[in-house]
Amino acid sequence: MFIDRHLSSTLTELTKSKVGRGVILTGARQTGKTTLLKHQFTPGYDYYSFDEAFSRQQLMGTRAADWIGRGRNLIFDEVQKAPDFLGTVKTILDDEARIRVILSGSAQISLLSGVRETLAGRVVSRELYPFTVAEIAGISKPMVLQLLSCSSRDDVAGVLSSAALRYLKPEAAKARQALGHLVAWGGMPSVLNLDEDKQRWIWLEEYCQTYLQRDVADLGRVADLESFFRFQRIAARRTAGLVNFSDLARDADFSFVTAKKYLRYLELSYHSFLLPAKRKLRRARPIKAPRLHWIDLGVQRVLSGLRVGLTGQQFESLIVAEFYKVARTFRLAVELKHLRTRDGREVDLLIRLPGGGWLAVEIKASERAAVQDARHLRGMEEILGEPVLAGLVIYRGDTFRHWDNGLFAVPAASLFAPLENS
Repeated sequence: MFIDRHLSSTLTELTKSKVGRGVILTGARQTGKTTLLKHQFTPGYDYYSFDEAFSRQQLMGTRAADWIGRGRNLIFDEVQKAPDFLGTVKTILDDEARIRVILSGSAQISLLSGVRETLAGRVVSRELYPFTVAEIAGISKPMVLQLLSCSSRDDVAGVLSSAALRYLKPEAAKARQALGHLVAWGGMPSVLNLDEDKQRWIWLEEYCQTYLQRDVADLGRVADLESFFRFQRIAARRTAGLVNFSDLARDADFSFVTAKKYLRYLELSYHSFLLPAKRKLRRARPIKAPRLHWIDLGVQRVLSGLRVGLTGQQFESLIVAEFYKVARTFRLAVELKHLRTRDGREVDLLIRLPGGGWLAVEIKASERAAVQDARHLRGMEEILGEPVLAGLVIYRGDTFRHWDNGLFAVPAASLFAPLENS
């Protein structure tokens, strides 16, 4: 079953534009890159994959002139396995303006470094992540998009008021069900297509092993796979935590430099990201360490061993990752940060909107929200020295609340439900 991706319309527009003669689609393995490209662009494009060694040699031996002579648009999948082929792609794009080329791959280190060196100015890049809640629910215009385009306090209040009115309608139920799936299993497409819990765990376990064996081989920079796998487990248990490389190195029993390098590999392979701290404050001293978040909760559950229940840290990472995936997919002009001060104030997520104002977000895994949960969001404007349009407590319940001073309780699933018919 094919599920529409939010990236689809962007890719279509790019491949029809002057700047999109060359497009590169990256993302972790098994996020659906090949499925999306085949579904959306064949038979208009000829599809070739470098994944299998024999085919790889044949493709690499084909000259640019031969590709041009076919007169067809081209998709080259898993191209990180053949970095030298990027020179052929450069010649195709330079010598024949009528041919369009789409590249895809999963390892940023080898692929994007090759792109920078060989295809600079000739390709535009986009990223495909595991399913979002809205994609699973089949919602093309979730409320979060409107929320992230607000430019005033009234805009935010209006969006939340409209969301509250629509939240009990049937289409919102799809968002609640989809959020439940992400909480339990994450957003990898293959997991969604499995019906039994046992099969889902087996797939996720094999995925983590496959990532270790194949993607690390593609990276080609990790000599000791066992130490890297140990580091993955330690890092998975620290999702939503402040990054302290010295602690990571001590617990994993290797050097500070190695810990920093391995964490960078997790970022470059699209499994985790670092949420930077808000460093410039008017009335507080910030802690400048970033927070570590895993992009897919299913992968995090397997690596951490925390398969049962839901911790506050897991739910925080899930929600922050949803904002991250939406912002990156739609190329929204927003900044995502966190805040922690030396006097103990914490804000899980700060979102700087395109108009310059901020949303301050507290994330709770509980099914009830009380005004006390918003205590760290109060007075945030004075601390930041910049406009704060609203403080949001995002939680797992189903009731919207508007407290005082621009503070709101917002059901998590409502972020991904439609404000209008999608």
